[in-house]
Order: sequence, then structure tokens, then C-alpha cells
Amino acid sequence: MTDSPRRTDERTGLPPRRITAAVLAIGAVALAITATVAVDETVSRATTSTSPVAAVVVAEHTEERLVADRRGSRSAPFRYVTVELPDGTTADVRSDDLAVGTEAEVYRSDSGAVFETPPEAPGAIEWAVCAGAVAGAIALGAGSVRAIRPSRQRD
Repeated sequence: MTDSPRRTDERTGLPPRRITAAVLAIGAVALAITATVAVDETVSRATTSTSPVAAVVVAEHTEERLVADRRGSRSAPFRYVTVELPDGTTADVRSDDLAVGTEAEVYRSDSGAVFETPPEAPGAIEWAVCAGAVAGAIALGAGSVRAIRPSRQRD
């Protein structure tokens, strides 16, 4: 019998390459999905336009919402008013200032959502988070490919 040279893996103490590559690939896919959702949400907020609409405040109510701060999560009351728009539809708007029976100027978006003040466009931090998520997904994908390919040894 002849001794055939066996491939030796110099990765002692590390998991097999296939497992490393699989974990990196799963992380890349998960981060890519998260990045896609974040970019889609940020782009839709950036491209949404609002127009001012005169509305009449017809009712008010309070809703309990979960809020979080550095002491933990708790339930807090928020005041909502129901406004009647010129086309006869009604919408709930979170407001501490609008009084029942008064006419108010609210802002309606392309999607039909109604706001007391026009929503702000995404800032630089939100765009940076989106870019970082995309870059992270690309880096994890490249790491996955690199982990599966054996390193070239120089003679």
C-alpha cells in the first residue's frame, strides 16, 4: 500500500469550514432581509408627500400604549382625537392640543395616513444605519465564501 498524502487542515481548535460558512451565510441572509426592510421603510418615508387638509375635531379618546425608557417598559396613556375630513371620512390623530369642536389643519399622506404635524424626513443616522446593514450583509456573505474556499499556501 502506498501512502497517499492527506490534506491536513491547519485550523486546529476551530469549527469545520462548512459550519463556519453556513453560520456566516445564515447571518448574511438575515441581515440582508433586515437591511431590505429598513431601506424600503426609509425610502418610503423619504418619498411620501403630505398635503394640509382642513378637518373638524369630532371626538377624543385615550389609548394605553407601551413605552420604554431606561427604567424599563410601562404602559402610558396617550390622547387621540377623531377628525372628520372634508370627504366625510374620519381618522384618529394623536394630539394633546386639538380641542373637540374646533377646526384644525391636519396633514394627509399619499397612503391616507393623517398627522397633526407633517412627519419629518429620515435623517443622516437612519440612512447610515441602512448603509451599515447593507455593508454588513455583503461582508458576511464575502466571509462565508472565503470560509468555504481553502487558503492558498505559497511554496
